[in-house]
Formats: sequence, structure tokens, C-alpha cells
Amino acid sequence: MEKLARMQELLQQLKLEDEAYYMEDDPRISDKQYDAMFDELAALEKETGIIYADSPTQKVRGGVLDSLEEVVHTKPMLSANKTKSIPAVVEFVRNGVKDAADKKVVVSWKLDGLTLVLRYRNGALAQAITRGSGMVGEDVTHNIGGVHNIPRQLPPSAPAYVEVRGECVVSWEDFQKINEEGEVPYAHPRGLAAGSIRLLNPDISRTRRLQFVAFELVEPACGLVSETYETMAGYGFNVVPHVVVPVEEVDEAIGKFNPAEYALPVDGLIAEFNDKVYGESLGATGHHEKCRIALKWADETYVTTFRDVVLRPTRTGRVSLTASFDPVIIGGSKVTKATLHNYDIFSELALGVGDELEVYKANCIIPAIDRNNTRSGTYVLPTGCPCCGATMEVRAMKRDSSSKNEKETRYLMCPNPDCSAKHVRRYEHFCGRGYMNIKGLAGSTLTDLVENGFVDSFQSIYHLEVRKDEIAKLDGFGKRAVEKLLASVEKSRDTSLAPFLASFGIPNVGRHAGKILEKRFGTLEELIAAVDSGFDFSTIGDFGPQRSQNLREFFTDEKSRATVLAVAAEVRFKKTAKAEAAPAGDNPFAGKTVVATGSFQNFTRDSINEFLESLGAKASGSVSKKTAYVIAGPGAGSKLTKAQDLGVPVLTEEEFMKMSGR
Repeated sequence: MEKLARMQELLQQLKLEDEAYYMEDDPRISDKQYDAMFDELAALEKETGIIYADSPTQKVRGGVLDSLEEVVHTKPMLSANKTKSIPAVVEFVRNGVKDAADKKVVVSWKLDGLTLVLRYRNGALAQAITRGSGMVGEDVTHNIGGVHNIPRQLPPSAPAYVEVRGECVVSWEDFQKINEEGEVPYAHPRGLAAGSIRLLNPDISRTRRLQFVAFELVEPACGLVSETYETMAGYGFNVVPHVVVPVEEVDEAIGKFNPAEYALPVDGLIAEFNDKVYGESLGATGHHEKCRIALKWADETYVTTFRDVVLRPTRTGRVSLTASFDPVIIGGSKVTKATLHNYDIFSELALGVGDELEVYKANCIIPAIDRNNTRSGTYVLPTGCPCCGATMEVRAMKRDSSSKNEKETRYLMCPNPDCSAKHVRRYEHFCGRGYMNIKGLAGSTLTDLVENGFVDSFQSIYHLEVRKDEIAKLDGFGKRAVEKLLASVEKSRDTSLAPFLASFGIPNVGRHAGKILEKRFGTLEELIAAVDSGFDFSTIGDFGPQRSQNLREFFTDEKSRATVLAVAAEVRFKKTAKAEAAPAGDNPFAGKTVVATGSFQNFTRDSINEFLESLGAKASGSVSKKTAYVIAGPGAGSKLTKAQDLGVPVLTEEEFMKMSGR
């Protein structure tokens, strides 16, 4: 009875963690902790001979959000059986491959993101679906525009129906940048990718640096796994890095995969029989296919001693928390700190100076605390911001205010709007690459200039010339360094409206939104006039209600507007051709919401949306009751179906061109 009670306890805990991981995209425990519970449950099932119907060992974990449309998979999306032992992988392939026609094995990365299924009809992307429960997924076609490397159109050689499976991921580098720019950070790139794709608002998902890596071709059928990779690459997909080796070289091949040298997040490797026909003949359980096995990283823990928490305010006001501990060597490198991500994690660890910690590198890359063995709970965070001294606050926040499923997480915040740290981060953003491009004005250099009073506003950056002799006396500067910095400042005066607008850190108004505003209004004066006249920015493509509200609030704030105008007086804007919207009444599309879907003879997807905007229409990526027209070309897919269900008028490309007068 004791074992059965423990099984029930594990089932309940795993269910809660599945919901946090798959439904909320906000895991509360590490993969290592989850795997330990999963393995304990599997061992108890084997020992007792009892397996409960809802056991995660018998089915793929996951679920479907109520807010997304359900789609049945053409074949179940199952997991791979897993091990943390390389010899177990070798034994698996050696015992299996002897009966295969092709005696080779494919070893590839096990990517750590959100699994997606892409369906193409007549060469055009028709539908994108998440893994969901394994049998039923979620339709996220509306958000695929935010994944830059997914082919919208396959080459003419592709068959009428193609189905590709892959992983939507965010690179480690982009993950770090997004967390620095965002108000609320993600703990792992997996959560960022999953949360971005499953958002109902495509405007936000497009701002994330998402990419798709293909790992399986469901249709058309191929005889070898290696052949499917070649076929997918020929269709234009980025394919997961892999090697095809004889059985006797599998362990050697595994040793060449180093996650620390790979740009994307992974949590292991996959070893699969190259002979697909043979692999499929092996069948599957309710949890995994028997043609492959996953090697998960062992995540060995190391004992150390907790010493302190380092606080660092950011430009958004959030104060990051990093635990420091005695040095420990993990994977050949010295580790002395680990990010705590949020106030909830700090509280759950119950830290105290001198406590014994077990630490490891998650995915062999990210230093993390596995557990606090002492749990003295005696460590008290300082109350004052380390930069300005203001009393810090604990706030419960969501990453996306429009999400119905996301739970609130607590973060430590500095409420002082004039905190010097906030200004340093904002100035650094302003000067960054892709914005005002002022080389050398970042990091410790910028911090020194702010703390010494040389930079106290955006405008002051353009008047450093008068303080050059004083700056040259600072540690680490010198006359030559100051001259290079001043030359970079001067060069930045020649800019265009798009990066200029994006440089001020207006929420959700980055470079993409800046280009749209630049094209629509041409000049800063025209944009401000539009704000003052009550212009509805949501009528512009890719400007949803939240982005429009953020833009309006920024420019109606007197202090923000004065700041922008002061900097505008320091720069020289390049002339930009303004895309005039057609007056209302000149065509039937003015002021209407229009969706273009499928492929077209005379337009790309971007160009037809640009043309719609020039007609005064709002080019949208999703069909709703507010949609006035849907322009459908070959491969229109689910949007066409939805339009027909809602009774939205559907136009062919020829009908659209005739009505628009083109």
C-alpha cells in the first residue's frame, strides 16, 4: 500500500508539472527533478505490475489550450524511450539494427523547444499544429509569420501533400537578448519558444527571434531517415544536424556532439535506425516509438556552499537575482553563480549563508541550483535598490497580459523611475546595434559616464564633445579612446526614422514596427500629428491594440515626447518615401480588415499586405467576424475554411485586382 500511495503522489506531482511545462510554458522544477520523479514512477510500476491509465510513462505529456482550435494528428506524435547511459544506446542499436536492411544509425540533436507539425497542400503552407496531447494538437497557423525560416512555398518538385515535423526554438544568444529587452524574463529558451507560438496575439510573437528546425518527414514516405533529411533540405528547411554511422561507430559519434558548442538549446541526442521501413515494423507503445532512443544528459550534481545573492537592476525596473557560491568545476569550467530567475524561486530555495547546495549545468550549459540540502532560510534580501537606494517591491506579473492561461510569477522590482540603472540600460539600448549604432558606448564605459554625470539624458550623448578633456581623465579612457567614441556619436547623427523610434524602448515598438511607421508616415512630425489627431494605429498592418496603445501612451506623455523631440533636434533624418493610404471611399477595401492567404501570381505575401495597406485597409493575419474580405489563392487552407464557416466574402486574386482597380 505504501508503494501505491507513493505512485499516486508521483502521478499528482507529475500532472502539476506537466501543466506548468506544457500549458503555461513556465516550468517550476528542473528537467533533472522531473526525470527523477518520472524514473521513480516507472520503477514502481515495474515493481508492482500496476500502471494507472493516466500515467505519463504510457502517453505523451501535454495538453491543449482552450483558446486554440484542436487538430487531430495524421499519426500519433509519440516520444522516444530515454536513457542517460551511452552503453545503453549502443546496446539498443546493436540489438536492433541486425535485422534492418540498412545497417546504419542516425544520431542527431534532441532539440529543446516546441514541437510543430507543418502541413503543405499544393506547395503552400496550409496549417501549423503543436504537439499537444500527442493525438490532438493546437492550430497555431496564425503565429507562423513570426518564425522567419519556415518556407511559405515549397519548390515545384514537392508533391501535393507534404507534412513535416520539427522544433520551434530560440538560440541561446537571442534568448539572452530577449530577456534583457523584456520586462519579465524567461527561465529557459524552451518556455520562450512555446509561449511565443501559443500566444493568441501574433503581433507579439513576431517580435521573438524564433526559428524552425525540421527533424521528421511524415509525407511523402522515404525508405531511409537520411533520405528524409535530404528531401526536407531540398524543400528549403533547416534540418537538425545529424550523422549517419555504422553501429560500431555510434559511441564515437555521440562523443562528437558537444552542446556547449551548439547555438540552439538541446536536452540530449536521438539515435534512430536509418531503415525507416524496419523501424516502423517495430511498432510503438502508447508512449514511444521503438525505432529510436533518446540519450538525455546525466546532469551530474556537485556540492558547494551558498554565499550571497547578487542583485542587478535592469532598464525595465526588474531586479535580477543571482546566487553566488564557492567555486566548483563542472564540465571543465569553474562555476561560481547561478541565476535564480524570479523571486518565487529564491523563496522556494530557503537559502542561508553556509547552506549546502547541489548545483549542475542544465543541458550542460546553464549553471543551476538543483537543491538546497540545508534550507536554513536565514538569508534576507536587502530592501534598498543597489543602484539608487529606493525601497524595492515584490510584484506578481505575467509575461503577456493577454494570456488567459499564464499564471502570475513574483519578481523583485525597483519602483524608482529615475534609478540610474534604469537609465544605463535605456541608454545602452538607445546606443545599440540596429538602433542609433553608437559603437563603444555600452557596458562599463556607459556606466562610468552615467555615474560621473557626463550622460544624464539621451540628448547629452550628443554633447560629450564639451566634456572630452574630463572624460579622458577617467580610468580606462584616454584621449584616443574619447576621440573614437566622439566620432561614433557624430556618425550616428545620420539615421532614419525606423531605428530612431525603436531606440527609445517603447514597449512592442521595435525595429519592425518602426519600419512600418516610417513607411506609413515618412517623418516624425507626421507621426506625432497622427497621434494628436486620434489616428487609429490598429488600422496599420501588424499594429494590434496593445502596440497601438503603447505608442499612443508614449507620445501623449509630455516628458517622453519632449525627450524624443530633443534628440530629433540632434540628428539628421534620411528622406523616406511615404506610403500614402488611399482616401476612404476610393475603393471597397479602405478602412476594412482584409486577410490574404495562400499563394498568388502577382504578389508575395508581404507585397499583397503592403498593397492592401496602401489602399487604406488593415492587413490581418487571422480571420474573425470583423474580417471584411479574404483573398484566397492556392493552398489557402484553414483560413479559407474559417472564412467560409463565418460567411466572410472570399475573393480570388483576379477579383481582388479588379476591385482594387489595379
